[in-house]
Amino acid sequence: MYRFVGVEVSDGVGWVVLRRVERLNALNSEFLEEVLRALDELEGRGDVRVIAVTGEGRVFSAGADLSEVASAGSPEEAGRLFASIARLARRMLYVDKPLILALNGDAYGGGAELIWAADIVVSVESAKLVWAEARWGYNTPILPVVGPSVLGPSRTAMLAMTLEPLTAKEAHHIGLIARLAPDQKALREEVQRIAKSIMENSPQAIKSIKRLLRLAKLTPLLELGFSELERLARGSEAREAARAFVEKRRPEYKW
Repeated sequence: MYRFVGVEVSDGVGWVVLRRVERLNALNSEFLEEVLRALDELEGRGDVRVIAVTGEGRVFSAGADLSEVASAGSPEEAGRLFASIARLARRMLYVDKPLILALNGDAYGGGAELIWAADIVVSVESAKLVWAEARWGYNTPILPVVGPSVLGPSRTAMLAMTLEPLTAKEAHHIGLIARLAPDQKALREEVQRIAKSIMENSPQAIKSIKRLLRLAKLTPLLELGFSELERLARGSEAREAARAFVEKRRPEYKW
């Protein structure tokens, strides 16, 4: 049923597990479609009260699979992968059940962007977040919109414009990550504990809180960020970056 995704249910928690481990859970079109389908499946199940998204291996997600962009036959085809990444972020924002993102390891680019679409983020202590899109010719569609209220405008700009990492411990200190765990086993246990606490509360109250959290993120600027991502993905700099990625060299840009 799924090639790259695991779907599990445990004590009311529906788990979406990213399992493209050999490619560091890099997001290609087939992988993204499976994640979307898994979210739909779990949201429709009556025995699932909370949804959690995590990964297998040492990396949560390496972001967009640039080898797919490099092999694209046209700018439009190159842009479709990033349209799918934007669709996943939107889908996560619109999940009606509480959504927990459990970072089993590092998150890069589009993988790091997904933290903004979750309600609660927990992480292993060793993880780091890197918004690497600008290196590869793309923008960070959500970070500049939601980030300033959490990180401040200066820190947001630095993270979006450089490859400066944000460690899980730093992210926890400023409130971007809710809980830290020493390892992946403890991470799962912490997610189950948080989910159990959520499920002890009023379903209608939780739905109301979800609605307000979603509206706080859904601004016209967010849609502008997604449209800019798709525009840049069709551009010459992104295609040069994808070729450079496959050829294992640094992209060459003209300023």
